[in-house]
Amino acid sequence: MPPKSNAQQDHAWFENTRVKTRFGEFSFKNGFPDSDSADRLAQMMTFNRAVEIYQHHLAAVSMFQFRRGLAEFGAQSSHQVVVWESLLDAHTLLLTGNSETVYLIGFLDLKQDGPTVVEAPAGMLGVLDDMWMRFVGDVGPTGQDKGQGGKYLVLPPGYDGEVPSDHFVLRSPTFGVWMLLRAIDPKPADAAARSKRLRVYPLARASNPPPMQFLDGSGQAIDTIAPDDYRFFEQLGALVEQEPPDAVLPMERFYLTQIGMQFGQPFEPDAKLRELLSEAAVVGQAAARANGFAYRAPGALIYESRQWQWAFVGGSYTFSPLGYPNPDLRSGFAYSATGNTPAMAMKIVGAGSQYIWTCRDATGDYLDGARRYRLRIPAGVPVKDFWSVVVYDAASRSMLQNGQAFPTVSQYTGPEVNADGSVDIDFGPEAPAGREKNWIRTLEGKGWFPILRFYGPTEAFFDKTWIPADIERQA
Repeated sequence: MPPKSNAQQDHAWFENTRVKTRFGEFSFKNGFPDSDSADRLAQMMTFNRAVEIYQHHLAAVSMFQFRRGLAEFGAQSSHQVVVWESLLDAHTLLLTGNSETVYLIGFLDLKQDGPTVVEAPAGMLGVLDDMWMRFVGDVGPTGQDKGQGGKYLVLPPGYDGEVPSDHFVLRSPTFGVWMLLRAIDPKPADAAARSKRLRVYPLARASNPPPMQFLDGSGQAIDTIAPDDYRFFEQLGALVEQEPPDAVLPMERFYLTQIGMQFGQPFEPDAKLRELLSEAAVVGQAAARANGFAYRAPGALIYESRQWQWAFVGGSYTFSPLGYPNPDLRSGFAYSATGNTPAMAMKIVGAGSQYIWTCRDATGDYLDGARRYRLRIPAGVPVKDFWSVVVYDAASRSMLQNGQAFPTVSQYTGPEVNADGSVDIDFGPEAPAGREKNWIRTLEGKGWFPILRFYGPTEAFFDKTWIPADIERQA
Protein backbone atom coordinates (compact mmCIF):
# COMPACT_ATOMS: atom_id res chain seq x y z
CA MET A 1 0.00 0.00 0.00
CA PRO A 2 1.51 3.36 -0.98
CA PRO A 3 2.17 5.83 1.82
CA LYS A 4 -0.57 8.36 2.52
CA SER A 5 -0.07 12.03 1.75
CA ASN A 6 -0.49 14.63 4.46
CA ALA A 7 -3.88 15.54 3.02
CA GLN A 8 -4.97 11.89 3.06
CA GLN A 9 -3.76 11.50 6.62
CA ASP A 10 -5.85 14.52 7.63
CA HIS A 11 -8.98 12.58 6.67
CA ALA A 12 -7.89 9.04 7.48
CA TRP A 13 -9.04 9.27 11.09
CA PHE A 14 -12.62 8.96 9.81
CA GLU A 15 -12.05 5.55 8.25
CA ASN A 16 -12.62 3.50 11.41
CA THR A 17 -13.85 5.53 14.36
CA ARG A 18 -16.67 6.48 16.68
CA VAL A 19 -17.41 10.18 16.51
CA LYS A 20 -18.56 11.62 19.84
CA THR A 21 -20.92 14.61 19.64
CA ARG A 22 -23.59 16.27 21.76
CA PHE A 23 -26.07 14.25 19.70
CA GLY A 24 -24.46 10.94 20.65
CA GLU A 25 -21.82 8.71 19.07
CA PHE A 26 -21.73 7.89 15.36
CA SER A 27 -19.76 4.91 14.04
CA PHE A 28 -17.83 4.76 10.75
CA LYS A 29 -15.97 1.87 9.12
CA ASN A 30 -13.75 2.34 6.08
CA GLY A 31 -15.17 5.86 5.89
CA PHE A 32 -18.83 4.75 5.73
CA PRO A 33 -21.46 5.32 8.46
CA ASP A 34 -23.13 2.21 9.82
CA SER A 35 -26.90 1.98 9.34
CA ASP A 36 -27.79 3.07 12.87
CA SER A 37 -25.54 6.14 12.65
CA ALA A 38 -26.91 7.06 9.24
CA ASP A 39 -30.49 6.83 10.52
CA ARG A 40 -29.79 8.92 13.60
CA LEU A 41 -27.89 11.54 11.60
CA ALA A 42 -30.84 11.80 9.21
CA GLN A 43 -33.18 12.29 12.18
CA MET A 44 -30.88 14.94 13.57
CA MET A 45 -30.94 16.83 10.27
CA THR A 46 -34.72 16.58 10.07
CA PHE A 47 -35.08 17.80 13.65
CA ASN A 48 -32.71 20.73 13.07
CA ARG A 49 -34.57 21.68 9.91
CA ALA A 50 -37.89 21.48 11.72
CA VAL A 51 -36.63 23.91 14.36
CA GLU A 52 -35.44 26.27 11.61
CA ILE A 53 -38.78 25.90 9.84
CA TYR A 54 -40.46 27.02 13.06
CA GLN A 55 -38.42 30.25 12.99
CA HIS A 56 -38.90 30.91 9.26
CA HIS A 57 -42.65 30.21 9.23
CA LEU A 58 -43.81 31.38 12.66
CA ALA A 59 -45.34 34.46 11.03
CA ALA A 60 -47.29 32.23 8.62
CA VAL A 61 -48.75 30.02 11.34
CA SER A 62 -49.58 33.15 13.33
CA MET A 63 -51.62 34.37 10.36
CA PHE A 64 -53.24 30.95 9.92
CA GLN A 65 -54.39 30.82 13.56
CA PHE A 66 -55.51 34.44 13.41
CA ARG A 67 -57.77 33.54 10.49
CA ARG A 68 -58.99 30.41 12.26
CA GLY A 69 -59.74 32.33 15.47
CA LEU A 70 -61.81 34.93 13.62
CA ALA A 71 -63.60 32.21 11.64
CA GLU A 72 -64.54 30.36 14.83
CA PHE A 73 -66.00 33.65 16.07
CA GLY A 74 -68.07 33.95 12.87
CA ALA A 75 -65.95 35.89 10.36
CA GLN A 76 -65.68 33.21 7.69
CA SER A 77 -65.93 35.27 4.49
CA SER A 78 -64.32 38.43 3.17
CA HIS A 79 -67.43 40.53 3.85
CA GLN A 80 -67.50 39.38 7.49
CA VAL A 81 -65.10 41.32 9.71
CA VAL A 82 -64.58 41.70 13.44
CA VAL A 83 -64.69 45.18 14.96
CA TRP A 84 -63.87 45.86 18.60
CA GLU A 85 -66.46 48.60 19.05
CA SER A 86 -65.71 49.17 22.74
CA LEU A 87 -61.95 48.75 22.23
CA LEU A 88 -59.77 45.67 22.51
CA ASP A 89 -59.31 44.29 26.02
CA ALA A 90 -57.57 41.31 27.61
CA HIS A 91 -60.43 38.89 26.91
CA THR A 92 -59.23 38.60 23.31
CA LEU A 93 -55.87 36.85 22.93
CA LEU A 94 -54.18 38.98 20.27
CA LEU A 95 -50.46 39.62 20.11
CA THR A 96 -49.62 43.07 21.55
CA GLY A 97 -52.80 44.81 20.41
CA ASN A 98 -53.62 48.26 21.76
CA SER A 99 -56.62 49.49 23.74
CA GLU A 100 -56.85 53.03 22.32
CA THR A 101 -57.91 52.53 18.70
CA VAL A 102 -60.94 50.70 17.34
CA TYR A 103 -59.69 47.64 15.43
CA LEU A 104 -61.37 46.28 12.32
CA ILE A 105 -59.84 42.96 11.22
CA GLY A 106 -60.71 40.39 8.58
CA PHE A 107 -59.25 38.16 5.87
CA LEU A 108 -59.61 38.18 2.11
CA ASP A 109 -59.94 34.87 0.22
CA LEU A 110 -58.57 35.54 -3.26
CA LYS A 111 -58.74 31.86 -4.22
CA GLN A 112 -62.51 31.78 -3.73
CA ASP A 113 -63.39 35.38 -4.60
CA GLY A 114 -60.74 36.33 -7.15
CA PRO A 115 -59.80 40.03 -7.36
CA THR A 116 -61.34 41.69 -4.31
CA VAL A 117 -62.28 45.31 -3.68
CA VAL A 118 -61.70 46.97 -0.32
CA GLU A 119 -63.55 50.28 -0.10
CA ALA A 120 -61.74 52.02 2.74
CA PRO A 121 -63.46 54.91 4.55
CA ALA A 122 -61.63 58.20 4.93
CA GLY A 123 -59.67 58.71 8.14
CA MET A 124 -58.55 55.10 8.61
CA LEU A 125 -55.06 53.77 9.31
CA GLY A 126 -54.41 50.22 8.14
CA VAL A 127 -52.36 47.56 6.43
CA LEU A 128 -52.83 44.46 4.30
CA ASP A 129 -50.33 41.59 4.71
CA ASP A 130 -50.07 38.22 3.01
CA MET A 131 -50.23 34.88 4.83
CA TRP A 132 -46.50 34.99 5.63
CA MET A 133 -47.03 38.40 7.29
CA ARG A 134 -45.32 40.22 4.44
CA PHE A 135 -46.39 43.70 3.43
CA VAL A 136 -48.94 44.00 0.61
CA GLY A 137 -50.11 47.58 1.05
CA ASP A 138 -51.05 50.41 3.39
CA VAL A 139 -54.41 52.12 3.78
CA GLY A 140 -54.71 55.66 5.09
CA PRO A 141 -52.16 58.49 5.36
CA THR A 142 -49.27 56.23 4.30
CA GLY A 143 -51.32 54.43 1.64
CA GLN A 144 -52.33 55.36 -1.89
CA ASP A 145 -55.52 57.07 -0.66
CA LYS A 146 -53.50 59.45 1.57
CA GLY A 147 -56.15 59.20 4.28
CA GLN A 148 -59.00 60.26 2.00
CA GLY A 149 -60.39 56.75 1.55
CA GLY A 150 -60.92 54.95 -1.73
CA LYS A 151 -61.23 51.66 -3.58
CA TYR A 152 -58.35 49.22 -3.28
CA LEU A 153 -58.28 46.24 -5.64
CA VAL A 154 -56.32 43.27 -4.27
CA LEU A 155 -55.22 40.84 -6.98
CA PRO A 156 -54.46 37.13 -6.41
CA PRO A 157 -51.17 35.42 -7.29
CA GLY A 158 -50.53 35.20 -11.03
CA TYR A 159 -53.48 37.38 -12.03
CA ASP A 160 -53.07 38.81 -15.55
CA GLY A 161 -56.64 39.94 -16.33
CA GLU A 162 -58.00 43.42 -16.82
CA VAL A 163 -57.66 45.92 -14.00
CA PRO A 164 -60.05 48.89 -13.58
CA SER A 165 -58.26 52.22 -13.84
CA ASP A 166 -60.15 53.86 -10.96
CA HIS A 167 -58.83 51.54 -8.21
CA PHE A 168 -55.67 51.50 -6.12
CA VAL A 169 -54.09 48.19 -7.14
CA LEU A 170 -52.31 45.80 -4.75
CA ARG A 171 -50.89 42.38 -5.64
CA SER A 172 -50.62 39.55 -3.13
CA PRO A 173 -48.28 36.53 -3.44
CA THR A 174 -50.77 34.46 -1.40
CA PHE A 175 -54.49 33.77 -1.74
CA GLY A 176 -55.13 34.66 1.88
CA VAL A 177 -54.71 38.33 2.85
CA TRP A 178 -54.93 39.76 6.38
CA MET A 179 -56.61 43.17 6.63
CA LEU A 180 -56.34 45.44 9.66
CA LEU A 181 -57.83 48.92 9.82
CA ARG A 182 -57.85 51.30 12.78
CA ALA A 183 -59.84 54.42 13.47
CA ILE A 184 -58.07 56.89 15.75
CA ASP A 185 -60.59 58.89 17.76
CA PRO A 186 -60.90 59.63 21.49
CA LYS A 187 -64.56 58.58 21.20
CA PRO A 188 -64.75 54.82 20.45
CA ALA A 189 -68.37 55.07 19.29
CA ASP A 190 -67.42 57.60 16.61
CA ALA A 191 -64.43 55.48 15.56
CA ALA A 192 -66.61 52.37 15.31
CA ALA A 193 -69.21 54.19 13.21
CA ARG A 194 -66.52 55.37 10.80
CA SER A 195 -65.06 51.86 10.61
CA LYS A 196 -68.40 50.39 9.60
CA ARG A 197 -68.36 52.35 6.36
CA LEU A 198 -65.93 49.71 5.09
CA ARG A 199 -67.06 47.61 2.13
CA VAL A 200 -65.38 44.39 0.92
CA TYR A 201 -66.58 42.41 -2.11
CA PRO A 202 -65.34 40.41 -5.13
CA LEU A 203 -64.75 42.61 -8.17
CA ALA A 204 -67.02 40.25 -10.09
CA ARG A 205 -69.87 41.23 -7.76
CA ALA A 206 -69.28 44.99 -7.79
CA SER A 207 -72.79 45.63 -9.11
CA ASN A 208 -74.38 43.47 -6.42
CA PRO A 209 -71.99 43.15 -3.48
CA PRO A 210 -72.82 40.96 -0.46
CA PRO A 211 -73.99 42.95 2.58
CA MET A 212 -71.26 43.62 5.13
CA GLN A 213 -71.42 41.86 8.49
CA PHE A 214 -69.63 43.46 11.42
CA LEU A 215 -69.11 41.22 14.45
CA ASP A 216 -68.37 42.99 17.73
CA GLY A 217 -65.35 41.37 19.39
CA SER A 218 -65.39 43.60 22.49
CA GLY A 219 -65.04 41.52 25.65
CA GLN A 220 -65.05 38.28 23.65
CA ALA A 221 -62.70 35.32 24.22
CA ILE A 222 -61.23 35.11 20.72
CA ASP A 223 -57.95 33.19 20.42
CA THR A 224 -55.69 34.39 17.58
CA ILE A 225 -52.36 33.08 18.93
CA ALA A 226 -50.41 30.35 17.10
CA PRO A 227 -50.05 27.03 18.99
CA ASP A 228 -46.64 26.05 20.33
CA ASP A 229 -46.97 22.27 20.13
CA TYR A 230 -47.38 19.75 17.28
CA ARG A 231 -50.44 21.68 16.07
CA PHE A 232 -48.01 24.33 14.83
CA PHE A 233 -46.83 21.96 12.10
CA GLU A 234 -50.38 20.77 11.39
CA GLN A 235 -51.42 24.36 10.72
CA LEU A 236 -48.35 25.09 8.62
CA GLY A 237 -49.03 21.96 6.58
CA ALA A 238 -52.63 23.05 5.99
CA LEU A 239 -51.47 26.50 4.86
CA VAL A 240 -48.85 25.04 2.52
CA GLU A 241 -51.55 22.86 0.97
CA GLN A 242 -53.73 25.92 0.29
CA GLU A 243 -51.21 28.38 -1.09
CA PRO A 244 -49.18 28.47 -4.38
CA PRO A 245 -45.56 27.22 -4.43
CA ASP A 246 -44.19 30.67 -5.23
CA ALA A 247 -45.44 31.91 -1.86
CA VAL A 248 -41.96 31.10 -0.49
CA LEU A 249 -38.42 30.90 -1.85
CA PRO A 250 -37.12 27.65 -3.43
CA MET A 251 -34.79 26.90 -0.48
CA GLU A 252 -37.72 27.27 1.92
CA ARG A 253 -39.71 24.84 -0.23
CA PHE A 254 -36.83 22.36 0.04
CA TYR A 255 -36.82 22.62 3.83
CA LEU A 256 -40.56 22.05 3.93
CA THR A 257 -40.23 18.89 1.84
CA GLN A 258 -37.80 17.53 4.43
CA ILE A 259 -40.63 17.35 6.96
CA GLY A 260 -43.19 16.06 4.48
CA MET A 261 -44.82 19.30 3.29
CA GLN A 262 -45.44 20.10 -0.37
CA PHE A 263 -47.54 22.90 -1.82
CA GLY A 264 -50.88 21.72 -3.10
CA GLN A 265 -50.70 18.41 -1.23
CA PRO A 266 -52.08 17.34 2.15
CA PHE A 267 -49.65 17.01 5.04
CA GLU A 268 -49.81 13.39 6.27
CA PRO A 269 -46.81 12.58 8.50
CA ASP A 270 -46.40 9.12 9.98
CA ALA A 271 -46.24 8.48 13.72
CA LYS A 272 -42.45 8.69 13.84
CA LEU A 273 -42.36 12.09 12.12
CA ARG A 274 -45.18 13.41 14.31
CA GLU A 275 -43.18 12.48 17.40
CA LEU A 276 -40.11 14.29 16.04
CA LEU A 277 -42.12 17.38 15.11
CA SER A 278 -43.77 17.49 18.53
CA GLU A 279 -40.36 17.84 20.13
CA ALA A 280 -39.18 20.28 17.46
CA ALA A 281 -42.18 22.51 18.19
CA VAL A 282 -41.17 22.74 21.85
CA VAL A 283 -37.58 23.65 20.94
CA GLY A 284 -38.74 25.96 18.17
CA GLN A 285 -41.02 28.01 20.38
CA ALA A 286 -38.33 28.15 23.09
CA ALA A 287 -35.89 29.54 20.52
CA ALA A 288 -38.49 32.03 19.26
CA ARG A 289 -39.17 33.20 22.83
CA ALA A 290 -35.43 33.67 23.39
CA ASN A 291 -35.17 35.55 20.10
CA GLY A 292 -37.96 37.83 21.28
CA PHE A 293 -36.94 38.46 24.87
CA ALA A 294 -33.21 37.71 25.17
CA TYR A 295 -31.67 38.25 21.72
CA ARG A 296 -29.96 41.65 21.50
CA ALA A 297 -29.18 42.21 17.84
CA PRO A 298 -26.78 45.06 16.98
CA GLY A 299 -28.82 48.24 16.87
CA ALA A 300 -31.74 46.82 18.87
CA LEU A 301 -31.32 49.32 21.74
CA ILE A 302 -32.61 52.77 20.89
CA TYR A 303 -30.89 55.02 23.41
CA GLU A 304 -27.53 54.94 25.15
CA SER A 305 -27.90 53.85 28.79
CA ARG A 306 -31.55 52.85 28.29
CA GLN A 307 -33.28 49.47 28.03
CA TRP A 308 -35.84 50.46 25.37
CA GLN A 309 -35.70 48.46 22.13
CA TRP A 310 -36.95 48.89 18.59
CA ALA A 311 -39.77 46.68 17.33
CA PHE A 312 -38.13 46.78 13.88
CA VAL A 313 -34.35 46.68 14.40
CA GLY A 314 -32.52 48.96 12.01
CA GLY A 315 -35.80 50.33 10.69
CA SER A 316 -36.19 47.28 8.44
CA TYR A 317 -39.69 45.87 8.01
CA THR A 318 -38.09 43.05 5.96
CA PHE A 319 -35.86 42.18 8.97
CA SER A 320 -32.75 42.84 6.87
CA PRO A 321 -30.98 45.66 8.75
CA LEU A 322 -27.54 44.52 7.53
CA GLY A 323 -28.62 43.84 3.95
CA TYR A 324 -29.63 40.19 4.33
CA PRO A 325 -32.67 38.53 5.97
CA ASN A 326 -32.31 37.74 9.66
CA PRO A 327 -34.72 34.91 10.61
CA ASP A 328 -33.97 35.40 14.31
CA LEU A 329 -35.25 38.98 14.16
CA ARG A 330 -38.24 37.86 12.13
CA SER A 331 -39.21 35.05 14.52
CA GLY A 332 -38.66 37.23 17.58
CA PHE A 333 -40.99 39.86 16.12
CA ALA A 334 -43.64 37.36 14.98
CA TYR A 335 -43.64 35.68 18.39
CA SER A 336 -44.98 38.85 20.00
CA ALA A 337 -46.58 40.92 17.25
CA THR A 338 -48.87 40.75 14.22
CA GLY A 339 -48.75 43.05 11.22
CA ASN A 340 -45.94 44.32 9.05
CA THR A 341 -45.73 47.62 7.25
CA PRO A 342 -42.99 50.12 6.41
CA ALA A 343 -45.12 52.73 8.19
CA MET A 344 -44.22 51.16 11.54
CA ALA A 345 -40.51 50.96 10.73
CA MET A 346 -39.47 53.98 8.67
CA LYS A 347 -39.28 57.64 9.57
CA ILE A 348 -42.60 59.31 8.73
CA VAL A 349 -42.87 62.56 10.66
CA GLY A 350 -46.42 63.31 11.81
CA ALA A 351 -47.98 60.17 10.32
CA GLY A 352 -48.01 56.44 10.94
CA SER A 353 -46.82 55.13 14.28
CA GLN A 354 -43.71 54.05 16.15
CA TYR A 355 -43.42 51.43 18.90
CA ILE A 356 -40.69 50.92 21.47
CA TRP A 357 -40.69 48.24 24.14
CA THR A 358 -38.69 46.62 26.92
CA CYS A 359 -38.93 43.61 29.19
CA ARG A 360 -36.20 44.85 31.57
CA ASP A 361 -35.88 47.40 34.34
CA ALA A 362 -33.12 50.01 34.55
CA THR A 363 -30.64 47.45 35.95
CA GLY A 364 -31.26 44.98 33.10
CA ASP A 365 -33.34 42.53 35.16
CA TYR A 366 -36.53 41.10 33.69
CA LEU A 367 -39.75 42.77 34.87
CA ASP A 368 -41.36 40.79 37.69
CA GLY A 369 -45.10 40.96 38.36
CA ALA A 370 -44.58 40.65 42.11
CA ARG A 371 -42.49 43.84 42.35
CA ARG A 372 -43.25 47.57 42.16
CA TYR A 373 -41.90 49.81 39.41
CA ARG A 374 -42.26 53.37 38.10
CA LEU A 375 -41.82 54.80 34.61
CA ARG A 376 -41.50 58.54 34.02
CA ILE A 377 -42.81 59.87 30.71
CA PRO A 378 -41.12 63.26 30.25
CA ALA A 379 -43.14 66.32 29.28
CA GLY A 380 -43.68 67.14 25.63
CA VAL A 381 -44.22 63.63 24.29
CA PRO A 382 -43.38 63.90 20.57
CA VAL A 383 -46.73 62.95 19.03
CA LYS A 384 -49.21 64.61 16.72
CA ASP A 385 -52.05 62.28 17.78
CA PHE A 386 -51.48 60.51 21.13
CA TRP A 387 -49.20 58.26 23.18
CA SER A 388 -49.97 55.17 25.24
CA VAL A 389 -48.41 52.52 27.48
CA VAL A 390 -49.98 49.04 27.40
CA VAL A 391 -48.82 46.09 29.52
CA TYR A 392 -48.61 42.53 28.15
CA ASP A 393 -48.30 39.07 29.64
CA ALA A 394 -44.89 37.60 28.80
CA ALA A 395 -46.45 34.14 28.40
CA SER A 396 -49.33 34.99 26.03
CA ARG A 397 -47.84 38.20 24.59
CA SER A 398 -51.37 39.55 24.80
CA MET A 399 -52.81 42.16 27.15
CA LEU A 400 -52.28 41.19 30.76
CA GLN A 401 -55.47 39.81 32.29
CA ASN A 402 -55.12 41.73 35.55
CA GLY A 403 -58.73 42.50 36.45
CA GLN A 404 -58.60 46.08 35.16
CA ALA A 405 -60.81 47.07 32.24
CA PHE A 406 -57.68 47.86 30.22
CA PRO A 407 -54.04 47.39 31.33
CA THR A 408 -53.27 50.83 29.97
CA VAL A 409 -52.27 54.38 30.81
CA SER A 410 -52.40 56.80 27.89
CA GLN A 411 -53.02 60.35 26.82
CA TYR A 412 -56.69 59.31 26.49
CA THR A 413 -57.05 57.90 30.03
CA GLY A 414 -56.42 61.23 31.77
CA PRO A 415 -53.49 60.36 34.09
CA GLU A 416 -52.30 62.75 36.81
CA VAL A 417 -49.61 65.08 35.45
CA ASN A 418 -46.61 66.28 37.45
CA ALA A 419 -45.87 70.00 37.87
CA ASP A 420 -43.20 69.84 35.16
CA GLY A 421 -45.58 68.21 32.68
CA SER A 422 -44.18 64.70 33.05
CA VAL A 423 -46.32 61.65 33.84
CA ASP A 424 -45.30 58.88 36.26
CA ILE A 425 -46.79 55.44 35.60
CA ASP A 426 -46.78 52.89 38.41
CA PHE A 427 -46.70 49.11 37.99
CA GLY A 428 -47.22 46.55 40.73
CA PRO A 429 -49.73 44.27 42.47
CA GLU A 430 -51.22 47.21 44.43
CA ALA A 431 -51.72 50.85 43.56
CA PRO A 432 -49.74 53.48 45.47
CA ALA A 433 -52.11 55.52 47.61
CA GLY A 434 -53.92 58.15 45.56
CA ARG A 435 -52.30 57.10 42.28
CA GLU A 436 -54.91 54.72 40.87
CA LYS A 437 -55.28 56.68 37.61
CA ASN A 438 -51.56 56.24 36.88
CA TRP A 439 -51.33 52.58 37.90
CA ILE A 440 -51.34 49.32 35.93
CA ARG A 441 -51.74 46.18 38.03
CA THR A 442 -49.18 43.38 37.61
CA LEU A 443 -49.50 39.86 38.99
CA GLU A 444 -47.17 37.77 41.11
CA GLY A 445 -45.81 34.86 39.09
CA LYS A 446 -46.29 36.71 35.80
CA GLY A 447 -43.58 38.30 33.71
CA TRP A 448 -44.73 41.40 31.85
CA PHE A 449 -43.56 43.97 29.35
CA PRO A 450 -44.90 47.35 28.15
CA ILE A 451 -45.06 48.90 24.71
CA LEU A 452 -44.78 52.69 24.50
CA ARG A 453 -46.62 53.83 21.38
CA PHE A 454 -46.32 57.09 19.48
CA TYR A 455 -49.14 57.87 17.02
CA GLY A 456 -48.11 60.55 14.57
CA PRO A 457 -44.52 60.76 15.90
CA THR A 458 -42.84 64.14 15.50
CA GLU A 459 -39.21 65.01 14.79
CA ALA A 460 -38.19 64.96 18.48
CA PHE A 461 -38.89 61.21 18.54
CA PHE A 462 -36.64 60.50 15.59
CA ASP A 463 -33.75 62.81 16.50
CA LYS A 464 -33.92 61.56 20.12
CA THR A 465 -34.06 64.98 21.70
CA TRP A 466 -36.95 63.50 23.72
CA ILE A 467 -35.95 60.36 25.62
CA PRO A 468 -38.15 58.31 28.00
CA ALA A 469 -36.76 57.17 31.33
CA ASP A 470 -36.09 53.53 32.14
CA ILE A 471 -38.49 51.56 34.30
CA GLU A 472 -37.19 51.92 37.86
CA ARG A 473 -37.75 49.31 40.54
CA GLN A 474 -39.30 50.77 43.69
CA ALA A 475 -38.64 49.72 47.30
